[in-house]
Amino acid sequence: MASMLRKITAEDRREAADALDDLKATLAYAGTQLPSPGIDWTCASATGVVLIDLGAAPTSVVRQIVDVLRLGVRAQREQADQQAWYPATGSTILLTTDGGTPLPAKVVGANGKLISVRLESWIPS
Repeated sequence: MASMLRKITAEDRREAADALDDLKATLAYAGTQLPSPGIDWTCASATGVVLIDLGAAPTSVVRQIVDVLRLGVRAQREQADQQAWYPATGSTILLTTDGGTPLPAKVVGANGKLISVRLESWIPS
């Protein structure tokens, strides 16, 4: 049974090892490290679930990791704020004429360069 489970979880075990290596490398690049991370191979061979044990860490290390995560989240949010917004296809937007007259329009298509709309009503002035 164990050898069958080992075959079934082979890809999961490789993925866990790669993820742990990535975590260690990223933390090292940020100037910190977890003191005792590892993979719980016992759990994997008994249950088929591969767990990565991050181990116990002193408060100073956890604070360094929190700082790194905060910087990453902040950078991700800033990047998202800088990306252009495009309305969803099927939504209704409000356009205005030069004179300020509102024109409701249905979005029929939107991509990175073009927004196509269908005017719901239009009365020429």
